[in-house]
This record gives sequence, C-alpha cells and structure tokens, in this order.
Amino acid sequence: MVKLLDYDLEELAQNQNPLAAIVQAHRISQIANQDAAVGYANKLSLIKSLYERGFSRENIVELFRIIDWLIALPELEEERLWQEIQTLEENKNMPYVTSVERIGIKKGRVKGLQQGKQQDIVRILEFRFEGVTEELKLLIGKLDNIELLGDLILQAVTTPSLDEFTSIVSQHVVDDKSEKSN
Repeated sequence: MVKLLDYDLEELAQNQNPLAAIVQAHRISQIANQDAAVGYANKLSLIKSLYERGFSRENIVELFRIIDWLIALPELEEERLWQEIQTLEENKNMPYVTSVERIGIKKGRVKGLQQGKQQDIVRILEFRFEGVTEELKLLIGKLDNIELLGDLILQAVTTPSLDEFTSIVSQHVVDDKSEKSN
C-alpha cells in the first residue's frame, strides 16, 4: 500500500483518489503561507486538475470547499481566482459553485464585515464611556452600510460624549428609514 504523504505534488496531481487532492491542497497550503503568488498558482492548478481527473460535479464541489478552506489567499487573489474559475466553468460547462452559491458567499462576507464593524463600534464605546445602553446597541445593529459603519468607528473614537454619539447614530437610523421608504 502506497502512502499519499510520500507522493510529491506532481504525483498527487495525477492520482485519481480524491484524498490525493486533499493531501495536495494541504501541501500547497504550507507553501502558500510563505508566498501568496505561489499559493494562487498552485490553488488554481489544483482546482483545474479536479476537472481533468474526471470527478463528478458533486465531488468537485466538496473537494473545492476543502481546498478553499485549506488554501486561504488574500482577498484580491481570491477574486482573481474566482474569475479564472468562472472562465473554466464556462469552457467545461460544469460549475463547481453555482452563481447563487457565489452570491450567498458574498452576502455572507458582507454580513460578517457589517457585524464586525458594529461590534467594534460597541466595544470602543464601552471602553470610552459608561452606560452604553441596549437601545444604542440595537440602533447600531440596524445600520448596514459598510462605509457608514466605518465612519461611525471614527466617530466612536472622537465624539466627546455618549449622548452626542447616540444622537449621530439616531439620525442615521432615521435617514436610513426615510431612504428605504422612498
């Protein structure tokens, strides 16, 4: 019995065993930690090899999820990778992730960014002031504009009083409601 760990990357790329792709992804992730460009090229090559190995769509989707988790790239590189894979999908007529899934993934990232900024605002306020109310936290939670939340982080750091900050946030919540009703 041959151990997959004894294979080099080239041998792993030729192996039809789905576990070989996972081992290959792990090896690439070790390389990618030191060089994002090398990680990008190898991640793209590995994903292309999934198609060449003749795996089913379901196998490609599952393997891609593992590969994507193992080989994390900077956001710019991930966007570039999505574009490359989209072209590959069109040529192969076999999407590994549907456009609906991609939209969901993007919405999840945006939602996570929103929540992170909302939490940062609350943490700054709690550090600077006593008596941050649940009502204020709820108001902050209603804001979903990433740019506005970034501005409010700066306001949370610089505004001289909690009352003044509450007034600023209240105004944005009112503005947001009136814009959505139009």
